[in-house]
This record gives sequence, C-alpha cells and structure tokens, in this order.
Amino acid sequence: MMPPVPMTEPFLEVLSPGLGAAFHDQGRPGWRRFGVPAGGAMDAHAAACANRLLGNPPWSTVVECLLHGARFRVLRDCWLALTGADLRPSHPRWRVFRAAAGETIRLDGHVSGVWAYLALEGGFAAPHWLDSASTLAAAGLGRPLQKGDQLHRCESEPRFEMPPGVTARIAHWSEQRDYSHPPPLRVWPGPQWDWFAPDDRHRFFDQPWTVAAQSNRLGYRLTGEPLARPARSMISEPVRIGSLQVPPDGQPVVILRDGPTVGGYPKIGVVDPEDLDWLVQTAPGRPVRFTAISHD
Repeated sequence: MMPPVPMTEPFLEVLSPGLGAAFHDQGRPGWRRFGVPAGGAMDAHAAACANRLLGNPPWSTVVECLLHGARFRVLRDCWLALTGADLRPSHPRWRVFRAAAGETIRLDGHVSGVWAYLALEGGFAAPHWLDSASTLAAAGLGRPLQKGDQLHRCESEPRFEMPPGVTARIAHWSEQRDYSHPPPLRVWPGPQWDWFAPDDRHRFFDQPWTVAAQSNRLGYRLTGEPLARPARSMISEPVRIGSLQVPPDGQPVVILRDGPTVGGYPKIGVVDPEDLDWLVQTAPGRPVRFTAISHD
C-alpha cells in the first residue's frame, strides 16, 4: 500500500453508505496480467464529468454510490459536483454546487441509472494500492465506505473558484445522459464469434435482453431467449472488460470492471468500450439492445 496522499481536515462524514459507496478513480490498468482486475469507476464518463466540472485532474478520486440510500454530512463549506444516476438527490446533478457546513447530501430514491458520483474540489484523499484508490475489497484493496467515515480532501492547489461574473457551472447538455433511454450498444465480434451458429448470432442482436438482478461490479447477467452454447470445448484464456461470455445456460454475461481476468466460456462479442458506461447504468429489470459493428 502506498502512503495516503497529503490531505486536509475532513470535509464530509458518511451518515449512511446506502446500498454501497466506495472510493474509485480511473482504476489500475496494467495489472490484469497478474490477475488483478483493472477496477475503476463503473461509469467512467460520469465520474470524469464530475471531476471536470470542478477542474480536478482526471485521475482524482470520487465517491461512487450504488442506487439509493447514501447520505453525507457536510463538515466544511466546499464545492461539490454530482453526476451519474438520478437517485432523487437533495442537490442538483451535472453541475457544481456550493455546500455549507451542516448540510446533508442525500440520494433518496431511484429514477434512472444505477451509479452516481460525488466529486470534491481537489479530489478525495484516499490510500492507494497498486497505483489506484479504487476499492476492490475482495482482493483486500481498500474497503467500502461505512457509517461514520470522515472523508478528506487532497491537499493541493489551486482551489476551485467560479470565474468572475459566472454564477453556475453546468455540464454540456450532451454530457447529461438520460439513462432511462439507452441507445443500442455497439458490439464487436468476440474471439469465438465463428463458433456460434448464424441463427444464434442473429438471435443475440434481434432481441432485447434484460439486466438480471444478479449483476454487480464483476459482471452483468442478461436474460432472454437463450443462445445455443457451442459444442466445442476451450481452455481458459484472457478476458477483456466488456466481453460477452456465454455460459452453459445460454444467458450472456458481460465482464465488467472487477470481473475475472481469464475465463473458459466462449465469447460471442465484446461491447465497445465507449458504450460500457451506458450498459452499467441500465438498472436490473430494464431492457438493453445490442447492435453489431461488424459481423457476417
């Protein structure tokens, strides 16, 4: 573990982590060959937007919140930004806001999306493991936030200030995504694309798939008319993020940020990296469709 980055006095206190709250950043690419998942914010687009709004470096740590229930007490006046899922927040999304000591930031419900991101001016201070503050509790790399945790700010300059004459800083409309209407997600042919019969290839793209409740940071399970798994056997091989594995039950699984680095199931496709952020914001029970970038 690297020593904690220099930090100030605490700025926020966790009153409740809700269904899950944890530190995340851009992850730890380069370690997958050692069996360590890349990790990082599930919705990289929303996390990056939160940091950009505050002028933070792109690698700054944010707090990722899962669905509803997270609450934070503001201990010192500060600038914050909230992006990602619409979880009926107490403060505006997709813009910078000034929070005063004593206020409570709440994520009270669920409208659309899954993951929300809270950024603090200067970035949250957190210990790093393998060059990243991203939490991977299963591997002993950090732990989820808990009630009573106090969150500090990195001790860095300059501080965020609103430019003279500017009263608001809001993300461009094209950045503010409506997660209730995801576009068809682009898919590249997978390493075992040719193993699947033409009918199954078409079935995959012709039907909507539903995100199953058994989905998490490791992978999203999809339910629909099952695909016929190829009869051929294979040995385990490296698996990249976004891979669409087809297990024996024929229901695809999309490998995500904390998912395995190797796998032995055939992969019909790979979700385009730019569309993974849309996928992870599709709540359980909601449909998602895929479109082929290139296939026979």
